[in-house]
Amino acid sequence: MIKIPSGEEGVVIPIVESTTSPTTTTPPVAEKVKNTAVPEKKVSAVIPIPATINKNTEVAAWLYPGSPACGAKSEYISRKVSVLKPEYFMINGDGELILLTEEDAGCNGYSKENVAHIKKYSSEQYVTVASSYGETMGIFLEQALGNKESINTLVKFVKDNGMTGIELDFEDFGGWNSESYKNFKLFVTELGTELHKSGKKLMIDGPATSNLTEQNWFVWRYSDFKNLPVDTIVVMAYDYQFDQGVGVPVSPLIWIKEVTQWTQAQLGGSKKISIGLPSYGYKGHVGGNRTKLLTYAEIKNEPGFTSATRNEESHEMTWESDGYVYFYQDEQSLSKKRSVVEALGITSISVWHLGGNLWFTK
Repeated sequence: MIKIPSGEEGVVIPIVESTTSPTTTTPPVAEKVKNTAVPEKKVSAVIPIPATINKNTEVAAWLYPGSPACGAKSEYISRKVSVLKPEYFMINGDGELILLTEEDAGCNGYSKENVAHIKKYSSEQYVTVASSYGETMGIFLEQALGNKESINTLVKFVKDNGMTGIELDFEDFGGWNSESYKNFKLFVTELGTELHKSGKKLMIDGPATSNLTEQNWFVWRYSDFKNLPVDTIVVMAYDYQFDQGVGVPVSPLIWIKEVTQWTQAQLGGSKKISIGLPSYGYKGHVGGNRTKLLTYAEIKNEPGFTSATRNEESHEMTWESDGYVYFYQDEQSLSKKRSVVEALGITSISVWHLGGNLWFTK
């Protein structure tokens, strides 16, 4: 997931995200808010969930630079996170690859000290490269395929810093066209090949789709990546509220199950799959579509927090106050979501995000 800090400290504005709605019949559009009307909500069935989580599951987590995620360092020190994914690069508005340094981007940005600390507390480290818009991604891909400079830069960066590999978090999937998608696959092939030559790995992030209708909203096809030089494919199974509107969970349990099963079918199993799970919450006007994403540290200070109750569809905590709806993750909701995908044979999960959010039950 990609966030861009707004002018208000501690606020992040969601860009077009990857999740899709099981009930919406029209494709998402390349806007910050996908739908202008709230579609009918899908009522999730109660599904059996194991009482415990699998301690052998590989747990990965993202770190992005700046507020409100500055507490990430203390969290990954105390939590069992085997794979850390710092967002050190982004594609800017001109389609250029930009290094996000600690000096310029703030906490969690790149520095030699930051890399050393991350490596000390994880077994693998992937450098996340973030792109927010399909249009600027298209510009970047044309340049990157033409002169190979960006591929060389990324491979050299990983080698020089002794990290595991690269993660491509290129979003705004509704804004991709056939040409940009073709170039993305070519870029993945060339980058993955060069990384593998050096014993490094490639991870890519994709949209959450749970059926053929949702798949057809996008040019993206998971089956296209089955035989490409990609080591892990992360399915971002969150941001359900961006499709359904304010008042629904961040990720309903039955939806996570359907998304996981659909992806497994497209890839022929679970070998390459990591399911992305949310640790954050949101706030939005009742009946609206725009949401403000909040960490647990932020949302616990909102009016009415102590009145929150458990939502059956997602196991998330929710309440209404002064015309706003709130949803957030706690230890129980995180663990329930994890148990859903583990029951389907998934052995890798990725959590968005460290810095101000809670964690799984011990």
